[in-house]
Amino acid sequence: MPYAVPPIGKLRFKPPSLLAWFNKQVYNYSIPYNESCASGLSEDCLYLSIYTPIIRDISNFSVIVWIHDKSHFHGPDFLIDEDTVVVTVSFRTSIFGFLNTGDDFAEGNMGAKDIVTALRWIRDNVSYFNGDLNKVTVFGSGSTAPIVASLLLSAAANDLFNRVIIQDGSALSPADYRSYNFEIMNKLYWNLNGPFEKFNRTKLYELLSKSTVRKLFVASHDLYDSTEVRDNQRLINSFSPTVEVSGKGAFMNKFPLEVYKRKITNNAVEVMIGYTNLDSLHKLDGFVRNRKLLKYLNYNFQYLLPFDGRRDEYGSKLYKKIRRKIMDFYFVNGTVGERSLRRYAKYASDQVIYSILRQASLHSQVSCNNVYLYRFTFRGSFNVMWNTFLRNLNLSGATSGDEICYQFKCRSLSTSYNTASPDERLFIKKIARLLANFAKFGNPTPHSSDDVLEGLQWLPLTPHKSMRGLNMGHKLKMMRLPEEKRMAFWDQLRHEFFPDREINDEL
Repeated sequence: MPYAVPPIGKLRFKPPSLLAWFNKQVYNYSIPYNESCASGLSEDCLYLSIYTPIIRDISNFSVIVWIHDKSHFHGPDFLIDEDTVVVTVSFRTSIFGFLNTGDDFAEGNMGAKDIVTALRWIRDNVSYFNGDLNKVTVFGSGSTAPIVASLLLSAAANDLFNRVIIQDGSALSPADYRSYNFEIMNKLYWNLNGPFEKFNRTKLYELLSKSTVRKLFVASHDLYDSTEVRDNQRLINSFSPTVEVSGKGAFMNKFPLEVYKRKITNNAVEVMIGYTNLDSLHKLDGFVRNRKLLKYLNYNFQYLLPFDGRRDEYGSKLYKKIRRKIMDFYFVNGTVGERSLRRYAKYASDQVIYSILRQASLHSQVSCNNVYLYRFTFRGSFNVMWNTFLRNLNLSGATSGDEICYQFKCRSLSTSYNTASPDERLFIKKIARLLANFAKFGNPTPHSSDDVLEGLQWLPLTPHKSMRGLNMGHKLKMMRLPEEKRMAFWDQLRHEFFPDREINDEL
């Protein structure tokens, strides 16, 4: 059902407008979801779906709001079985959701504001569906994780939720949260009006307003090439959360690290945050198919950094010094060989994992409530990303997106659940119980006598102590995170070479 006015026509690139819903009227909401929203090929995306358990003696179910750019591919069955209401939310993505022109034409963060508007709608109406408006958990994964992680830092989201679950992303990723970016505007202008044309803001706004959805989608795709990423020394998301110029109605008007510095976070919120141990492995398919290519990295290793800071000229003396430190740390004798795939995958994955652990640590220091940390390493029939891109790869662990089909019933694998092994069925049940417990109680293991979890106790992070979390492998157990040593390396590198972005020595 719609939660906001369709953002089409004159409302393109504008903030959403909440749509009133009257429960006494009858509406036909049987129209199938427009799947082109997930690919960014439609602007009319401001809809949500509500799934409720069969009503028994529970009148107020805890609510889990699943926000994912492909949320309609995932069924809520496992969480419904745990007596929670599940709401799936779609929102504007890519250029339509995150164009920031630095003025009121497109203020930025429209997609994030869509999500905030959906949360307002849920607050106002979820009680009609036997949902408890005081127990709302927002759950984001992958590309939506930075937005959900930013809800912890946005004044616009105050009092709209009680808990968050964040997986495979962070508000501290250097790929996101730039200010208004003239480069993007200029690239769009060239793509829409022809290359090497002198930039004309008025003409650009006319093109952005009148072009078809498909034309804008094509024009905004892959704006940055590999050379620009190399020279930036950081991954670049062209359309992602940004810092807004205007404070009025802004989703974010300060950089996330500045919010943590000022301790103006939504610090009463309970947090669960996690990652897969080989997050970026699925992106290395070229090396997976031909490991001989790894040797060429010795002559052409173009490093990336998982934090903000200055850029160094490629090939400069300082660039070479930093590159050597990275290679010496990640690779045996500082040399990349045909057997270095797992080590290279760890390096690439740390571009994501570092910012996740950094936000978990910072938030645990300023929050009044608990932060629960996990790493997902389980391998089985429903590791959808591994089984799609890495089917014949004999490595242990999981890659980004592999958790989802254990948390939600993936439509593409629906028949496979009927033939799942007993171990996988039990694992799915355990994951659902942990998520539902967190949504209900703010604690994933509140009962030591739980027969499904078999006495498991998931302990929250302790600020300023070694990082311990729940390892979700074939056994669920608390452990000191193996990634902590690698995070310490990046911390040391950041302090040594990029001190300008330090904030009170990490509080």
